[in-house]
Amino acid sequence: MTESLRSATGRKVISRADASDLGVVGHLLVDAAGRRIAAIVIGRGKKARLIDWPQVSGFGPDAVMVTDDGAVRAPIDDRERAAAAVEMVGRRLLTEHGTELGILDDVTFDAATGTLEMLRTGDREIPAGSLLGNGPYAVVVDAGQDAG
Repeated sequence: MTESLRSATGRKVISRADASDLGVVGHLLVDAAGRRIAAIVIGRGKKARLIDWPQVSGFGPDAVMVTDDGAVRAPIDDRERAAAAVEMVGRRLLTEHGTELGILDDVTFDAATGTLEMLRTGDREIPAGSLLGNGPYAVVVDAGQDAG
């Protein structure tokens, strides 16, 4: 089942073990090198907490199910804290040569595996295999997208 980063935002996160409400999806942390979802981010700023993708047991249209409340954790270091603050959607989309392609509108992914599928900007779709990096300034894709 295909999901998108934009549609996942605001979805409830529920513990499968005791059906407790753990919060809502603030955004999804993307591993650009692996081209997959690395973690769910609950909350924002210094209060942000993470749930690693392997702890996700179901990603449904109404809620994200995780193994138990022990799946929620604080960022382990400054690098992870900084990464948790970077939301991909809404960032500039650049090629590795510095050509701006627009603003990243959304990213689709496989809800069962967390594997990224497509990046969308305007009416253009870019295969997730082109993703090279994601940071506070921009999302960077392979230069082959220049001509697109």
